Amino acid sequence: MDDDFICITCKQLALPGGETREGKLHLIIEDGVISAILDQEADLVKSARTHYYADIVTPGFVDIHHHGLSGADDLVQFWSNPAYTQQRLPKYGVTSFLASMVFPKDLQLHTVFNTLKILEGVVGKTGQGSTCEGIHAEGPIVNDFGGLPVGDNEMSMPEFKEILDAMPSCRIMTISPHVEAKSNYERIELLLERGIVPALGHDRVATEQEILGALRMKPSIQFHITHLFNVCNFHHRNPSLVNFGMTDRFPSIPGYEKLAPPTVEIIGDMFHVHPLAVSNLLSSRHFSQIAFVSDCTAEAIPNKKITYSDRNMRVTTDGKCLVIDGTTTLAGSCCSCLDAFKSLIKTFHIGIGKAAAMVSENPARIANLKGIGGVKVGNRADLVLFDDNLNLLKTFVCGQPVYEAKEPE
Repeated sequence: MDDDFICITCKQLALPGGETREGKLHLIIEDGVISAILDQEADLVKSARTHYYADIVTPGFVDIHHHGLSGADDLVQFWSNPAYTQQRLPKYGVTSFLASMVFPKDLQLHTVFNTLKILEGVVGKTGQGSTCEGIHAEGPIVNDFGGLPVGDNEMSMPEFKEILDAMPSCRIMTISPHVEAKSNYERIELLLERGIVPALGHDRVATEQEILGALRMKPSIQFHITHLFNVCNFHHRNPSLVNFGMTDRFPSIPGYEKLAPPTVEIIGDMFHVHPLAVSNLLSSRHFSQIAFVSDCTAEAIPNKKITYSDRNMRVTTDGKCLVIDGTTTLAGSCCSCLDAFKSLIKTFHIGIGKAAAMVSENPARIANLKGIGGVKVGNRADLVLFDDNLNLLKTFVCGQPVYEAKEPE
């Protein structure tokens, strides 16, 4: 082993699969990668160039639905300045993210393509803080835009391919089964061909058969559902997206053969989704099928005003959400994965290992991100250090400290 390595010692360690280990544990990090996990203070531990200590260590959080914290005058342009958000996310324990993009119909396409070009230039590059691992395209083929700016959900296949070609790092795309059924799911077929995860969402009217039609495009692939409960419906006789997202096993009835229930993501601010509904989800789905996301559209600065595709927006007085100014229409959250992690533990009494999985390992697996999201040998040393009260102390990316709290937060 190279002499230039560091050691992190902790009392509790969140491991893959929702497991935890307790005791005096030592993480050895070399060249930005976890090279060993030891439970004895061997000579290797004593000879570490630099040594850090914490009560709890978890993998760095992976936010697969994040619109940026700012960096431009309009929210649509936040990702034209990705460094602004990348440098701030480690404060919230986020070491990797997918940049969420929207495609407003009234926005000139060259502006969208310029932003995509900038994003593609930073994907996978470390050293700026949190690492952009790719893109989550929220639309444009969605039926119900909710708080999103209206896009062109009837664009032609050549136009759709042009957008996909401009973002080769697209990992997930939110797409509505109700819209897709009208074209025989040809766009979903294209997503599958390119290895992009189809995330069903923004659809209050999709029927059972329209959803099943999407899932049957490739039964061997597990689909995803974007921000479950939000901009989608539940009915006890007429299944919609929430019904599909609330079960771990489909019933043995015609049409469901060989299909796997989609994974789900849920906004973790406890406002977009009431804690009782969150509790229902945690009871009905295995934790490995759930990812908590921020759907962040602004930092939590109460009453801050911004524009979103030339519409006036305002952060709520409690700092939890962004709304269309003068209305109660939600246009995104102001929470972080750190907020969701703490809520899982303190509000829902989920163990640290499982809570960490739902903000780290599961999102990484859902988006097919390799080498991150779990504390194991060979993975990138993206880590979050806490004290016993879950105060975030330090955030590491590639084994380097990129954030250190001046005092408990």
